[in-house]
Amino acid sequence: MIPQVPLPVWRDLLAASMEFRREQPWAWLDDDMVFALIDDDGGPWYPLVLGAAGQVFGLALYRGEAGLRFVLETSKTLEDSPQDALYMQDALLMDWGAKHALGPEELAVLAELGHRPKARERNAWPCYRSHSPGWFPWHLVETEARALTIGIRATLACAELVRSEPDFFAPSERDETVLPTVTIAATQSGTLQADQVEWRRWLLPPPASPVAPVTPAAWSELLQRPKSPTLVLEFEIFHTMMPTLDGDRPYFPRLGLVADGNSGFIYAMDLAAPDRLWADLVTAVFSKAFSGLKVRPKAIAIRRPEWVEALRPPIEKLGIQLKLVPELPMIDEAREAMLQQFGG
Repeated sequence: MIPQVPLPVWRDLLAASMEFRREQPWAWLDDDMVFALIDDDGGPWYPLVLGAAGQVFGLALYRGEAGLRFVLETSKTLEDSPQDALYMQDALLMDWGAKHALGPEELAVLAELGHRPKARERNAWPCYRSHSPGWFPWHLVETEARALTIGIRATLACAELVRSEPDFFAPSERDETVLPTVTIAATQSGTLQADQVEWRRWLLPPPASPVAPVTPAAWSELLQRPKSPTLVLEFEIFHTMMPTLDGDRPYFPRLGLVADGNSGFIYAMDLAAPDRLWADLVTAVFSKAFSGLKVRPKAIAIRRPEWVEALRPPIEKLGIQLKLVPELPMIDEAREAMLQQFGG
């Protein structure tokens, strides 16, 4: 069941969406032209207009630091695994598409609002989704519907300013961290002017190292086992494209995996919901792996630097080297096999 949102809120959102569709700002804005919008509470939002590529027509309104990190950093790493974008975005999405993309409850709301496109009219049905890292794209709650309405109108105001100034984004082209920054209040008080835009540098802090896992006493048993001169384990956590529902909202489980870096043998795996702590998942998957080993590994290979730092104290106490590597071939091979077999 979709969350309960008052009909007047839906009506306002639909009106803003239809204005966006009429204006078609994707005709002069590409999806790499990023604004920063500051709401009344001082929170930042980063709208991207979709449609220049002629595939998806609408708006992605990214939220806070997580949203900006996806726009400036994460999205550039997804060339080889574009499906990962589904698990990592923190955004509200509005797009105009086909009727069959909507569920019965959404169609009922649109019918109550009097939305009746012409027969065979293309991209005439608005779809609204909330994206949060690890969670299945879901229906908007009331606060999100209100925020998206405001964001759509603010983005249109910014788009109109850009249309009148062809070189508007030149500062961002020289430095992508310098973004035109506008208060949403400024977009609500008449035509937005160039002197209401502040060109601000938005620097992201390095990803925070997660809390180190608690070391179970059983891990120390590895010290009594002979050390292998060749055994290198690969460790990774990634999302699976197998939506799971055990609450109000479906999610994409994270899969923790430990594999033999030579043979590809899977020593351990464990699934986790988005709200399960990283440290708890790590403890569980390594406990399973270590319990099945007859020898102590020479090293464990990981490709996330913040994970290496978090795991260094407990793992190096066991006399096991931690290696920061660019590739995990056995893990990637296992993941590709899962993708082909299960879609995740």
